[in-house]
Amino acid sequence: MKILTRHVLKEYLRLLVIIFMVLEAVYSLILFLDILDNALENKAPLKTVATYLFYYQPQVVKDILPLAFFFATITYLIIASKNFELVALRALGVRVYRALTPILILAALASTGLILWNLQLVPLNLTKAALIKKVDIYKNREAFLTRYTNIWVKQQNVSCFIHFFDERKMRFRKVRCLWAEKGHLQAFATSDTVIWQGETWSMVQPILLRVQEDKLEEERPQSLPFPLNLTPQGLLEEKKESWEMTYQELKDYIQAMEEEGYKVPHLKMELYQRVATALSPFVLVLLVFPLALRPPREGGWIMVIATGGALVLYWGVTSILALFGRGGWLPPLVASSLPPLAAITVAVSLLKKKES
Repeated sequence: MKILTRHVLKEYLRLLVIIFMVLEAVYSLILFLDILDNALENKAPLKTVATYLFYYQPQVVKDILPLAFFFATITYLIIASKNFELVALRALGVRVYRALTPILILAALASTGLILWNLQLVPLNLTKAALIKKVDIYKNREAFLTRYTNIWVKQQNVSCFIHFFDERKMRFRKVRCLWAEKGHLQAFATSDTVIWQGETWSMVQPILLRVQEDKLEEERPQSLPFPLNLTPQGLLEEKKESWEMTYQELKDYIQAMEEEGYKVPHLKMELYQRVATALSPFVLVLLVFPLALRPPREGGWIMVIATGGALVLYWGVTSILALFGRGGWLPPLVASSLPPLAAITVAVSLLKKKES
């Protein structure tokens, strides 16, 4: 590793870690104060609150890592400019942007890791945090979180598999149920549709197989009572939100909804944004370079104003296009990918202009 690269990484990582820890502490403190009243009211132990905060940390990292890179880059460039390090590099014939390449590579690695982080680790831990909050802090003992596709439910001697819960039409799709007593199969029923009839669920035109003296007897009644004690109200109250679903759960949910004829741009937007937001560290660092590199005599405040304005503009455009994507005004893939691609294009163009 070259001396210049080692120096840049050492100074930058020191700033990045300090800024990240400060942002993480502030964010965690806000989370703690948010649930403090309920925790004290319900006499939740401090260990439970700490566990909740622990499982929420992946979401905290997702939210603050782009900002940590943004502020660390600005701070590093201000210090380097004040110390005339950039001027010295130019005097030695070293291109400033080449010297800053290690920072960009570090941001690219962070963005790559953040993609996997956002797709899997964040929703898994948010689900655990939500359960702790509902059950152990809010004392809702009957709380559970259910997804809307490929649901397994067991009550007493009945186990059922539900392929899809259609919340709009209040029905289950592609249901399989089996009854067993002491390890012996008693009956099996399958139905493409289970509908809610006000107080109970009813399996529509099911196929029922009963085990009678080691023989199977097939019945095809017009309807059959659904054997589980579930209500649409309970399912809706305890459902997983889209941001609590893992990549595979969300993908399956989108597919099931589209099979039922629904358009779900808001769900697709949620899926695509997990990748788009993960690119933020790389995008923001790349955007800061041409805006923050200024002569020492211009002062750091101009650098802060220029980069701060770029940050506000970037997040503003991203939020507006996200609304367009969720509402179906733009294809979700376009709405989620346009801001980072546009920001990268603008940043590269400014870098070339500065270099010339």
